[in-house]
Amino acid sequence: MLRRPLVWVPLVATAIFAGGPLAGEWLVRARVLPKVSARLGRNVTVNDVKVGFGTLELRGLVVDGAGAAPPVVIPGLRAKVALSSLLAGAVHVEMLELDRPRVDVVRSESGDDNVSSILDKLRERKAGASEGGGGGGKLHVDLVRIHSGNVRLTDDTLGQAEVKALDGDLRPDGPATLHVRDARLEAFGARAGADEATVDVTLAHNKPVGLPTIDVKNGTLTPVRGLELTGIRATVRPDADGQRQDIDVHGSYGGASTELWNASGYISADAREGKLTLRCDRFKLSQLDSVLRNKDGTPEILNASKGEMDAHLDLGFRDEKLAFIGAAHMSGLTIAHPMLAPQPVPHLGFDARIKGVVETKERTLKLSEAAIDFRNLHAVIAADVANLGRKPRFAATLQVRPLPCQTALSALPVELVPYLQGFKLAGTFSTDLHLGLDLEDLDTPVDLGGHVGIEGCRVTQAPEWSSSDRLMATFEQTVNYEPGKWMTFFVGPESPDWVPFSEISPHLINSIMTTEDSGFFKHHGFISSEFRSALQQNLQRGYFRLGASSITMQMIKNVLLSREKTLSRKLQEMFLTWYVEHHLTKERIMEIYFNVIEFGPGIYGIGRAARHYFGKSAKELQPQEAAWFSSILPNPKKRYVQYCHANGMLDAKWDAYIKRIMRRMHERGRLTDEEFATAQATPLRFSRTEAMPERECMAFVKRITTPPQQLAQSK
Repeated sequence: MLRRPLVWVPLVATAIFAGGPLAGEWLVRARVLPKVSARLGRNVTVNDVKVGFGTLELRGLVVDGAGAAPPVVIPGLRAKVALSSLLAGAVHVEMLELDRPRVDVVRSESGDDNVSSILDKLRERKAGASEGGGGGGKLHVDLVRIHSGNVRLTDDTLGQAEVKALDGDLRPDGPATLHVRDARLEAFGARAGADEATVDVTLAHNKPVGLPTIDVKNGTLTPVRGLELTGIRATVRPDADGQRQDIDVHGSYGGASTELWNASGYISADAREGKLTLRCDRFKLSQLDSVLRNKDGTPEILNASKGEMDAHLDLGFRDEKLAFIGAAHMSGLTIAHPMLAPQPVPHLGFDARIKGVVETKERTLKLSEAAIDFRNLHAVIAADVANLGRKPRFAATLQVRPLPCQTALSALPVELVPYLQGFKLAGTFSTDLHLGLDLEDLDTPVDLGGHVGIEGCRVTQAPEWSSSDRLMATFEQTVNYEPGKWMTFFVGPESPDWVPFSEISPHLINSIMTTEDSGFFKHHGFISSEFRSALQQNLQRGYFRLGASSITMQMIKNVLLSREKTLSRKLQEMFLTWYVEHHLTKERIMEIYFNVIEFGPGIYGIGRAARHYFGKSAKELQPQEAAWFSSILPNPKKRYVQYCHANGMLDAKWDAYIKRIMRRMHERGRLTDEEFATAQATPLRFSRTEAMPERECMAFVKRITTPPQQLAQSK
């Protein structure tokens, strides 16, 4: 770029002798900048021009971008010219310094960008011009020096990259060295970065000759979320023949100080072929103790000295296809995490294999196999993913190889499923599920289907506390209704608050089914359509909020399990739901549900709740009263504030909510036209017989719904 003829440089140099700095500045502004702007087809401006004896300094140099592309900004440019060269009709720049240049490169899918066109036009030779004359003399630059440059690249196909600090010396015909600090790259959903990097290459006529040498210090790589490779030291050097670059990389994981993996391979000169082998030799998980910790600082992995891991991954790139195959082994894990289980889960481990191909041009991934072996369970995931790096489209399957049901149950650690101990199973377990979704078009229905192999199992023995015999008879229920306060009551005719299924208002059943589980009497405890709907809505909202708990699952959670939100509870909840659905009638499940769930602070069961709120029996509840109970179920303590109002009526917002529930009941055929019209016209009124004064009631709700630590801080 810099060796091409530029007519304005000799003019400026002549002005130094002929008219001094003022004349030189005038020539730059009046003659040079307009010519350069015309040459580039871009507006070129400068804030300040200083011309000295053999020097030129420009401050605030800006080359406008094309269209919406950002400009090229060079806050400072200094050129030192050898005056003797001017006598020969040429310009010899001994050093060209660029101070804090800022370049934003924007590249479209076609491969065009906003900077290459500038370089191309600077290289163009005007008609009739020659290297030695006709264009105003030769230009030769000995050294280009860059101070604290900033370069950003936005590529519609590959992703984004930025170098926040770039220093270097470039000789158009000789060695060039670039020092990079704080570099970041994002491509195809992966992230990479480096605190420092050095690039050495040889130039001839401003173009690279041979292959560069690259050294990286303290780099990071996150190929997928949750897998952060850190402390990376990398060297990329030309081989003896200069036809490819050999790669040698070492690093750690999650910020740990110990080197835990290494990689070696090569990439060809034209970057169209390469191989990389990643090896993680077996190491003790105690070497990761500093990074594997919960938010409160407690370790996630206990007895880490007994845990071991090793892995390998082979990558091959050719003709824009990246093939990968690898395996991993982990054993001796004891994990303590509040989202997993209330107590540490020991003796965890697995063997995994993975194989697939990424087509970079087509932006697709074909995961032909991701297999996991865990305690006699063999699961295989396969997937096709399109539109990588953007909003992908998935088509995936999950299969679990058939095995005895008791073997599948025994594969789960006791600490993970303590409530399932004592169950004996017969039959064969297997799973074959499929999932299809398009994150770019979230209005397209999610394709979720297949079968979960527990349907091939049957219970031959159940522990007494959860057996169907116990649940069919009267049993005791103990609840923690306030922190540190417990209550025990009978679920059965022995209780004065007991309401048999036949005595529950049909309006209440229809209302609860409308808001909680529309197909309760049709499914077997799991609402596959609701799972699909919940997943679809969660994706559209951008976060996971809606669940798909059936009435049976809610009954299990309230009667047989604790309320903590863990994977452990969810696994046990699903198993017990399956068991109960096969051993109790739907009417009995609904009967237990309505007699144990909480309808307000310390108010358990619909018999007690109907008297408290409306002074009547559960059988006498009207549609608007039934809709009230549906409206409070997600958070009955907090929503008790509606009952606190001294006038015994709902506020306008909650009244509208009740009416919406009744409208849905009517639309689904659970209210006749006459019932709906009457209910909509009849305002809901609470019985105030058991009500506290409004202010006292509001204070009570605040006390029981505010976390203890927050309540203590407010005092």
